Amino acid sequence: MRTLITLQSLVTIAAMQLPSMPLTAQSPSRLLVLGGNGYAGREICKNAIKAGYQVTSLSRRGQNPLPNDELLQQVTWTAGNALDTATINAAVAKSDAVVHAIGLLFDAKSGLTPLNNIVSGSRSQVDMEESTYDNITRQTAINMLNACKSKPALPSVLGGSPMPFVFVSCAEAGWTEGVRFGEQVDKAAPEWLQRYLLAKRTVEAELSGASGSVRPIFLRPSLIWSWDKLDVLPAIPIFNLANALGVPFVDKTVRVETLGKAAVAALLDSSVSGVQRFDKMEELASREL
Repeated sequence: MRTLITLQSLVTIAAMQLPSMPLTAQSPSRLLVLGGNGYAGREICKNAIKAGYQVTSLSRRGQNPLPNDELLQQVTWTAGNALDTATINAAVAKSDAVVHAIGLLFDAKSGLTPLNNIVSGSRSQVDMEESTYDNITRQTAINMLNACKSKPALPSVLGGSPMPFVFVSCAEAGWTEGVRFGEQVDKAAPEWLQRYLLAKRTVEAELSGASGSVRPIFLRPSLIWSWDKLDVLPAIPIFNLANALGVPFVDKTVRVETLGKAAVAALLDSSVSGVQRFDKMEELASREL
C-alpha cells in the first residue's frame, strides 16, 4: 500500500528531527535598524552588536555617526530613502528583526525646524519639504510593516514566529488612554505636537493590527537624555519630580543607554510585546544580553 506523504507530514517530521531553537541573536541574527545613525538608533545598534546581531542601519546618509566607536564600526551602514518601498522591501527581505528609530521633533511644517540643531541628539536637520511627521514617522513605518507582512514566514512547527518589530514611540502617545487629565492636555497641545502624536499613534495602531505578521513592541520614552546632551539636562529633574509626585501625564525620563538596551532585550524575549513605558524599559535594560 502506497503511503501518501503530505507537505504537512514532511514539515512535522522535519520538526521532530530539529533541536529546539529559541529565538535569540544567534538564531536568527540579522537586524535592520531604520535610523541607526540617530541619537536612539546608534545606542540600539551598539547593544545589538553586543548581543550578537548582524546589524544593518538604513538612513538617508548611510554614515557611521561615530567612526571611532568599535561597536558601530561593525554595523553595515547603508544609504537609502525609507519612503521608497523597493528599498525597504529589499532591506527587510534580508532581515530577521526590525527596529524603527527614525524620528524628528520639529518637522518641515512646524515652523520650528532651526531648533532641531539644538534638541536633536544627532543634530539632524530638516532639509526637505517631505520631512513631515506623516512621512518620516508614519509612512516609513508602514513601508517597513508592509515589507514584513510580505516576507514568507517559517511554519510554526519549524520555529517560525512573527517578526519582532520595535517602534520607538513616545510617552505622550498614551495621553488618550485613560490617563487623568491626558485628554485635556492633548487637546491643548500645539498643532505641531498634535500632528507628531497622531503619526506615532497611527503607527502603533497599524502594528497592533498586524500581530500575526509582526511582534509589535512600542518603546514609549518621555525625555531621552544622556550626560553629554546638555540641552535637556535642566529639564530632567523637573520631569522626574513631577512623575514622583504623581502628576499623571508626566513620565519619568529615560536615559538613551537604557532605551538602547531595552530595545535589544525586547527583541530577544519572544514574550515581550506591546507598550513598554519607562518602568518596563528599565527592567528590560537590567537584563543580561
